[in-house]
Order: sequence, then structure tokens, then C-alpha cells
Amino acid sequence: MSKYVRKGVNFNVDNEHQRKVLEWAARKGRDNFSGFVKAILYAAMSAELKQKRDCSDSSADD
Repeated sequence: MSKYVRKGVNFNVDNEHQRKVLEWAARKGRDNFSGFVKAILYAAMSAELKQKRDCSDSSADD
């Protein structure tokens, strides 16, 4: 069993929004697209966890 899991992402290049996202990501992650996407996902996850912590901290102050 491989220690890697592959997840595909499809972009509809006929959709302007999706095409622009693909072009931007391809430029930013030119040398390591997978690493770039994982960094973006990690940042989103961290921001979500911080927001949840901040909300629970503020509700504890009430």
C-alpha cells in the first residue's frame, strides 16, 4: 500500500473563473504544483481553525 493519496482537481477551461484560477495556480506552482496547492490548503485549514478558536474564546468571555 502506498503512503501517498492522489486527489485530482478538474478545471473547466471554458469557464472564465476556473481558467483564471488554473492559470494563476500554474504560474505560482510552476516548479511544484502539488506543494503549492497543499500550502494553500494548509493555510485555509489554519485560518479556519484559528477562527473557530477565536469564536470559542470570545464566547467564553461572555
